[in-house]
Amino acid sequence: MLKLINREFSQEEWLGIITGFKDQSLMQTWEYAQAKAAISSWRVKRAIFQDGDVIVGAVQALIRPIPLIDGGLVWINQGPLWRRSGNGNFSLLVEMLKEIRRHWVEELHFHVRIAPAVYSGQQFIKEFETIGFHLVDNSRDWTSAQLDLSKTEKQLRKEFKHKWRGDLNASERRGAICVSGISMELFENFLSHYKPFLAKKKLSTTITPRLLRELQSRLPDERKAWIFEGMFKQESLGGLLVAGYGDSCIALAGSNPNEKGRQLRSGNLVWWHAILKMKELGYRWFDVGGADPDLTPKTILHFKAGLSGTPYQLVGEFECSRGKLLDHAISLYIERGRKPKSLGHIPHVFAENRK
Repeated sequence: MLKLINREFSQEEWLGIITGFKDQSLMQTWEYAQAKAAISSWRVKRAIFQDGDVIVGAVQALIRPIPLIDGGLVWINQGPLWRRSGNGNFSLLVEMLKEIRRHWVEELHFHVRIAPAVYSGQQFIKEFETIGFHLVDNSRDWTSAQLDLSKTEKQLRKEFKHKWRGDLNASERRGAICVSGISMELFENFLSHYKPFLAKKKLSTTITPRLLRELQSRLPDERKAWIFEGMFKQESLGGLLVAGYGDSCIALAGSNPNEKGRQLRSGNLVWWHAILKMKELGYRWFDVGGADPDLTPKTILHFKAGLSGTPYQLVGEFECSRGKLLDHAISLYIERGRKPKSLGHIPHVFAENRK
Protein backbone atom coordinates (compact mmCIF):
# COMPACT_ATOMS: atom_id res chain seq x y z
CA MET A 1 0.00 0.00 0.00
CA LEU A 2 1.37 3.41 -1.00
CA LYS A 3 2.28 5.71 1.86
CA LEU A 4 3.61 9.28 1.99
CA ILE A 5 6.40 9.76 4.54
CA ASN A 6 7.20 13.36 5.42
CA ARG A 7 10.49 13.93 7.26
CA GLU A 8 13.81 15.79 7.12
CA PHE A 9 16.36 14.78 4.47
CA SER A 10 20.00 15.74 4.17
CA GLN A 11 21.41 17.10 0.92
CA GLU A 12 23.24 13.87 0.22
CA GLU A 13 20.26 11.67 1.09
CA TRP A 14 17.85 13.64 -1.10
CA LEU A 15 20.24 13.47 -4.05
CA GLY A 16 20.49 9.71 -3.60
CA ILE A 17 16.71 9.38 -3.62
CA ILE A 18 15.94 11.50 -6.69
CA THR A 19 18.87 10.22 -8.77
CA GLY A 20 16.92 7.13 -9.83
CA PHE A 21 14.05 9.07 -11.41
CA LYS A 22 13.83 9.93 -15.11
CA ASP A 23 11.58 12.96 -14.52
CA GLN A 24 14.03 14.94 -12.42
CA SER A 25 13.87 18.73 -12.61
CA LEU A 26 15.92 21.56 -11.18
CA MET A 27 12.99 22.57 -8.97
CA GLN A 28 13.00 19.19 -7.23
CA THR A 29 16.67 19.41 -6.24
CA TRP A 30 17.65 20.02 -2.63
CA GLU A 31 19.82 23.02 -3.53
CA TYR A 32 17.14 24.87 -5.48
CA ALA A 33 14.60 24.65 -2.66
CA GLN A 34 17.14 25.73 -0.05
CA ALA A 35 18.10 28.71 -2.19
CA LYS A 36 14.44 29.74 -2.52
CA ALA A 37 13.93 29.45 1.23
CA ALA A 38 17.02 31.56 1.89
CA ILE A 39 15.75 34.56 -0.08
CA SER A 40 12.00 34.40 0.59
CA SER A 41 9.32 33.37 3.06
CA TRP A 42 8.90 29.94 1.48
CA ARG A 43 9.59 26.92 3.69
CA VAL A 44 10.65 23.55 2.33
CA LYS A 45 9.02 20.18 2.93
CA ARG A 46 10.16 16.91 1.39
CA ALA A 47 8.53 13.51 1.35
CA ILE A 48 8.93 10.08 -0.18
CA PHE A 49 6.31 7.60 -1.31
CA GLN A 50 6.84 4.02 -0.22
CA ASP A 51 5.16 0.84 -1.36
CA GLY A 52 6.14 -1.52 1.42
CA ASP A 53 9.86 -0.97 1.87
CA VAL A 54 10.44 0.32 -1.67
CA ILE A 55 10.69 4.06 -2.46
CA VAL A 56 8.57 4.58 -5.58
CA GLY A 57 8.33 8.39 -5.61
CA ALA A 58 9.50 11.65 -4.08
CA VAL A 59 8.21 15.18 -3.78
CA GLN A 60 9.68 18.51 -2.72
CA ALA A 61 7.22 21.26 -1.87
CA LEU A 62 7.45 24.94 -1.03
CA ILE A 63 5.13 25.98 1.79
CA ARG A 64 3.81 29.45 2.58
CA PRO A 65 1.27 30.46 5.22
CA ILE A 66 -1.47 32.81 3.96
CA PRO A 67 -2.82 35.56 6.25
CA LEU A 68 -6.28 34.94 7.71
CA ILE A 69 -6.50 31.45 6.21
CA ASP A 70 -5.98 28.26 8.19
CA GLY A 71 -3.07 26.34 6.72
CA GLY A 72 -1.65 28.06 3.65
CA LEU A 73 -0.28 27.22 0.23
CA VAL A 74 1.67 24.16 -0.86
CA TRP A 75 3.41 24.67 -4.22
CA ILE A 76 4.83 21.63 -6.00
CA ASN A 77 6.74 22.47 -9.15
CA GLN A 78 7.46 19.65 -11.64
CA GLY A 79 6.78 17.02 -9.02
CA PRO A 80 6.18 14.54 -7.63
CA LEU A 81 8.88 12.41 -9.21
CA TRP A 82 7.27 9.18 -10.33
CA ARG A 83 8.94 7.85 -13.51
CA ARG A 84 11.67 5.28 -12.88
CA SER A 85 11.78 4.34 -16.55
CA GLY A 86 10.03 5.02 -19.84
CA ASN A 87 6.72 6.83 -19.56
CA GLY A 88 6.13 5.55 -16.05
CA ASN A 89 3.01 4.07 -14.51
CA PHE A 90 0.35 6.80 -14.60
CA SER A 91 -1.79 5.01 -12.03
CA LEU A 92 1.12 5.38 -9.59
CA LEU A 93 1.08 9.17 -10.08
CA VAL A 94 -2.65 9.22 -9.36
CA GLU A 95 -2.08 7.32 -6.11
CA MET A 96 0.65 9.78 -5.15
CA LEU A 97 -1.70 12.70 -5.67
CA LYS A 98 -4.25 10.99 -3.45
CA GLU A 99 -1.63 10.82 -0.72
CA ILE A 100 -0.69 14.46 -1.25
CA ARG A 101 -4.34 15.42 -0.85
CA ARG A 102 -4.77 13.25 2.24
CA HIS A 103 -1.67 14.66 3.94
CA TRP A 104 -1.65 18.36 3.05
CA VAL A 105 -5.30 19.10 2.33
CA GLU A 106 -7.33 16.80 4.57
CA GLU A 107 -4.94 16.52 7.53
CA LEU A 108 -3.08 19.85 7.52
CA HIS A 109 -5.73 22.03 5.80
CA PHE A 110 -3.46 23.46 3.13
CA HIS A 111 -4.35 24.49 -0.40
CA VAL A 112 -2.21 22.54 -2.88
CA ARG A 113 -1.21 23.85 -6.28
CA ILE A 114 0.86 21.56 -8.45
CA ALA A 115 2.50 21.71 -11.89
CA PRO A 116 3.23 18.03 -12.57
CA ALA A 117 6.01 16.93 -14.88
CA VAL A 118 3.55 15.42 -17.34
CA TYR A 119 3.52 16.21 -21.03
CA SER A 120 0.53 17.99 -22.46
CA GLY A 121 -1.76 15.77 -24.48
CA GLN A 122 -1.70 12.79 -22.14
CA GLN A 123 -5.23 11.78 -21.21
CA PHE A 124 -5.30 12.24 -17.47
CA ILE A 125 -7.20 15.43 -16.61
CA LYS A 126 -10.44 13.56 -15.89
CA GLU A 127 -8.62 11.14 -13.61
CA PHE A 128 -7.09 14.05 -11.70
CA GLU A 129 -10.53 15.59 -11.31
CA THR A 130 -11.99 12.40 -9.86
CA ILE A 131 -9.50 12.62 -6.98
CA GLY A 132 -10.13 16.32 -6.32
CA PHE A 133 -7.46 18.06 -8.42
CA HIS A 134 -8.85 20.61 -10.86
CA LEU A 135 -7.12 22.37 -13.72
CA VAL A 136 -6.48 26.01 -12.82
CA ASP A 137 -8.35 28.50 -15.01
CA ASN A 138 -6.04 30.10 -17.58
CA SER A 139 -3.35 27.67 -16.51
CA ARG A 140 0.08 28.50 -17.92
CA ASP A 141 1.71 25.52 -19.57
CA TRP A 142 5.51 25.37 -19.51
CA THR A 143 6.74 25.23 -23.11
CA SER A 144 10.32 24.63 -24.19
CA ALA A 145 12.52 22.47 -26.43
CA GLN A 146 15.34 19.97 -25.92
CA LEU A 147 18.43 18.96 -27.84
CA ASP A 148 19.47 15.31 -27.79
CA LEU A 149 23.14 15.35 -26.80
CA SER A 150 23.59 11.67 -27.63
CA LYS A 151 23.93 12.82 -31.24
CA THR A 152 27.40 13.45 -32.60
CA GLU A 153 28.87 16.94 -32.73
CA LYS A 154 28.55 16.83 -36.51
CA GLN A 155 24.87 15.82 -36.33
CA LEU A 156 24.02 18.53 -33.82
CA ARG A 157 25.65 21.25 -35.88
CA LYS A 158 24.11 20.02 -39.11
CA GLU A 159 20.60 20.18 -37.62
CA PHE A 160 20.85 23.86 -36.74
CA LYS A 161 18.84 26.06 -39.08
CA HIS A 162 20.87 27.41 -41.99
CA LYS A 163 21.07 31.02 -40.74
CA TRP A 164 21.88 29.98 -37.16
CA ARG A 165 24.72 27.77 -38.39
CA GLY A 166 25.89 30.52 -40.72
CA ASP A 167 26.07 33.00 -37.83
CA LEU A 168 28.06 30.45 -35.83
CA ASN A 169 30.51 30.06 -38.71
CA ALA A 170 30.81 33.84 -38.97
CA SER A 171 31.50 34.20 -35.24
CA GLU A 172 34.29 31.64 -35.43
CA ARG A 173 35.84 33.39 -38.46
CA ARG A 174 35.69 36.85 -36.89
CA GLY A 175 37.76 35.86 -33.88
CA ALA A 176 35.25 35.68 -31.04
CA ILE A 177 36.08 33.11 -28.38
CA CYS A 178 34.19 31.49 -25.51
CA VAL A 179 35.64 31.07 -22.04
CA SER A 180 33.88 28.71 -19.66
CA GLY A 181 34.10 27.20 -16.20
CA ILE A 182 32.67 27.20 -12.69
CA SER A 183 35.06 29.65 -11.04
CA MET A 184 33.70 32.34 -8.74
CA GLU A 185 35.37 34.99 -10.92
CA LEU A 186 33.49 33.85 -14.03
CA PHE A 187 30.25 33.51 -12.07
CA GLU A 188 30.41 37.00 -10.56
CA ASN A 189 31.37 38.49 -13.90
CA PHE A 190 28.31 36.85 -15.45
CA LEU A 191 26.06 38.33 -12.74
CA SER A 192 27.60 41.77 -13.27
CA HIS A 193 26.25 41.70 -16.85
CA TYR A 194 23.05 39.76 -16.15
CA LYS A 195 21.60 42.21 -13.61
CA PRO A 196 21.79 45.32 -15.85
CA PHE A 197 20.51 43.23 -18.78
CA LEU A 198 17.31 42.47 -16.84
CA ALA A 199 16.93 46.11 -15.83
CA LYS A 200 17.51 47.44 -19.34
CA LYS A 201 15.01 45.07 -20.90
CA LYS A 202 12.53 45.56 -18.03
CA LEU A 203 12.08 41.82 -17.83
CA SER A 204 10.87 40.08 -14.71
CA THR A 205 12.17 36.62 -13.86
CA THR A 206 12.39 34.57 -10.70
CA ILE A 207 15.89 33.57 -11.79
CA THR A 208 17.34 36.63 -10.09
CA PRO A 209 21.03 37.29 -9.42
CA ARG A 210 20.32 36.71 -5.74
CA LEU A 211 18.74 33.31 -6.35
CA LEU A 212 21.56 32.29 -8.68
CA ARG A 213 24.17 33.24 -6.10
CA GLU A 214 22.36 31.27 -3.40
CA LEU A 215 21.94 28.26 -5.67
CA GLN A 216 25.54 28.22 -6.85
CA SER A 217 26.85 28.48 -3.29
CA ARG A 218 24.94 25.34 -2.29
CA LEU A 219 25.87 23.18 -5.27
CA PRO A 220 28.92 20.94 -4.85
CA ASP A 221 31.73 21.51 -7.35
CA GLU A 222 30.74 18.53 -9.49
CA ARG A 223 27.23 19.95 -9.98
CA LYS A 224 27.81 23.70 -10.06
CA ALA A 225 26.25 25.64 -12.91
CA TRP A 226 28.61 26.31 -15.80
CA ILE A 227 29.29 29.81 -17.09
CA PHE A 228 29.96 30.47 -20.78
CA GLU A 229 31.15 33.93 -21.74
CA GLY A 230 31.80 35.36 -25.18
CA MET A 231 35.01 37.37 -25.46
CA PHE A 232 36.83 39.46 -28.08
CA LYS A 233 40.28 40.50 -27.01
CA GLN A 234 39.57 41.77 -23.46
CA GLU A 235 35.93 42.69 -24.01
CA SER A 236 33.05 40.63 -22.61
CA LEU A 237 30.33 40.08 -25.19
CA GLY A 238 27.55 38.39 -23.16
CA GLY A 239 27.12 35.04 -21.48
CA LEU A 240 25.03 32.02 -20.57
CA LEU A 241 24.54 30.03 -17.36
CA VAL A 242 23.69 26.33 -17.64
CA ALA A 243 22.59 24.14 -14.70
CA GLY A 244 22.51 20.34 -14.67
CA TYR A 245 20.30 17.80 -12.90
CA GLY A 246 20.12 14.07 -13.52
CA ASP A 247 20.73 13.40 -17.20
CA SER A 248 19.52 16.85 -18.25
CA CYS A 249 20.71 20.44 -18.19
CA ILE A 250 18.95 23.74 -18.78
CA ALA A 251 19.94 27.17 -20.08
CA LEU A 252 19.02 28.85 -16.82
CA ALA A 253 19.99 32.47 -17.40
CA GLY A 254 21.65 34.56 -20.06
CA SER A 255 22.51 38.09 -21.07
CA ASN A 256 22.14 39.18 -24.67
CA PRO A 257 25.35 40.07 -26.53
CA ASN A 258 26.34 43.74 -26.48
CA GLU A 259 26.78 45.71 -29.71
CA LYS A 260 30.19 44.19 -30.39
CA GLY A 261 28.82 40.75 -29.59
CA ARG A 262 25.96 41.20 -32.05
CA GLN A 263 28.42 42.19 -34.76
CA LEU A 264 30.48 39.07 -34.03
CA ARG A 265 27.41 36.80 -33.58
CA SER A 266 28.90 35.77 -30.23
CA GLY A 267 25.58 34.41 -28.91
CA ASN A 268 25.73 31.54 -31.38
CA LEU A 269 29.31 30.76 -30.38
CA VAL A 270 28.49 30.81 -26.66
CA TRP A 271 25.49 28.49 -27.03
CA TRP A 272 27.45 26.11 -29.25
CA HIS A 273 30.26 25.85 -26.70
CA ALA A 274 27.69 25.31 -23.94
CA ILE A 275 26.08 22.46 -25.90
CA LEU A 276 29.44 20.81 -26.52
CA LYS A 277 30.57 21.13 -22.91
CA MET A 278 27.38 19.72 -21.43
CA LYS A 279 27.61 16.84 -23.90
CA GLU A 280 31.21 16.26 -22.78
CA LEU A 281 30.08 16.23 -19.14
CA GLY A 282 27.72 13.36 -19.91
CA TYR A 283 24.32 15.05 -20.04
CA ARG A 284 21.80 13.54 -22.45
CA TRP A 285 19.34 16.44 -22.82
CA PHE A 286 19.92 20.17 -23.24
CA ASP A 287 16.82 22.25 -22.45
CA VAL A 288 16.77 25.68 -24.11
CA GLY A 289 15.09 27.14 -21.03
CA GLY A 290 11.68 28.20 -22.28
CA ALA A 291 10.31 28.74 -25.79
CA ASP A 292 6.73 29.93 -25.57
CA PRO A 293 5.27 31.47 -28.76
CA ASP A 294 3.19 33.93 -26.73
CA LEU A 295 5.36 34.75 -23.73
CA THR A 296 9.02 34.40 -24.71
CA PRO A 297 10.39 37.65 -26.23
CA LYS A 298 10.34 37.27 -30.02
CA THR A 299 14.07 37.78 -30.55
CA ILE A 300 14.91 35.14 -27.94
CA LEU A 301 12.28 32.77 -29.33
CA HIS A 302 13.66 33.17 -32.86
CA PHE A 303 17.22 32.56 -31.68
CA LYS A 304 16.29 29.38 -29.79
CA ALA A 305 14.24 28.10 -32.72
CA GLY A 306 17.44 28.11 -34.76
CA LEU A 307 18.78 25.26 -32.62
CA SER A 308 16.07 22.94 -34.03
CA GLY A 309 15.37 21.32 -30.67
CA THR A 310 12.42 19.01 -30.10
CA PRO A 311 9.56 21.10 -28.66
CA TYR A 312 7.54 19.94 -25.67
CA GLN A 313 4.81 21.31 -23.46
CA LEU A 314 3.83 20.32 -19.96
CA VAL A 315 0.26 20.28 -18.79
CA GLY A 316 -0.72 23.27 -16.69
CA GLU A 317 -1.33 23.73 -12.99
CA PHE A 318 -3.83 21.84 -10.85
CA GLU A 319 -5.16 22.74 -7.44
CA CYS A 320 -6.87 21.00 -4.58
CA SER A 321 -8.33 22.39 -1.35
CA ARG A 322 -11.17 22.04 1.09
CA GLY A 323 -13.74 24.01 -0.88
CA LYS A 324 -14.49 26.15 -3.93
CA LEU A 325 -14.65 29.40 -1.95
CA LEU A 326 -11.17 28.80 -0.57
CA ASP A 327 -9.94 27.84 -4.07
CA HIS A 328 -11.18 31.16 -5.39
CA ALA A 329 -9.66 33.23 -2.56
CA ILE A 330 -6.25 31.60 -2.83
CA SER A 331 -6.24 31.73 -6.61
CA LEU A 332 -6.76 35.49 -6.45
CA TYR A 333 -3.97 35.74 -3.89
CA ILE A 334 -1.63 33.76 -6.15
CA GLU A 335 -2.48 35.71 -9.31
CA ARG A 336 -1.83 39.03 -7.55
CA GLY A 337 1.67 37.76 -6.82
CA ARG A 338 2.47 37.04 -10.43
CA LYS A 339 4.50 39.62 -12.31
CA PRO A 340 3.46 40.77 -15.77
CA LYS A 341 6.62 39.85 -17.70
CA SER A 342 9.37 37.31 -17.43
CA LEU A 343 12.01 35.60 -19.49
CA GLY A 344 10.20 32.29 -19.49
CA HIS A 345 12.94 30.14 -18.01
CA ILE A 346 11.25 27.93 -15.45
CA PRO A 347 7.60 27.34 -14.46
CA HIS A 348 6.65 29.14 -11.25
CA VAL A 349 3.65 30.57 -9.44
CA PHE A 350 3.03 33.21 -6.81
CA ALA A 351 6.05 35.48 -6.50
CA GLU A 352 7.52 32.91 -8.85
CA ASN A 353 6.35 33.64 -12.40
CA ARG A 354 5.93 30.72 -14.65
CA LYS A 355 6.85 32.58 -17.82
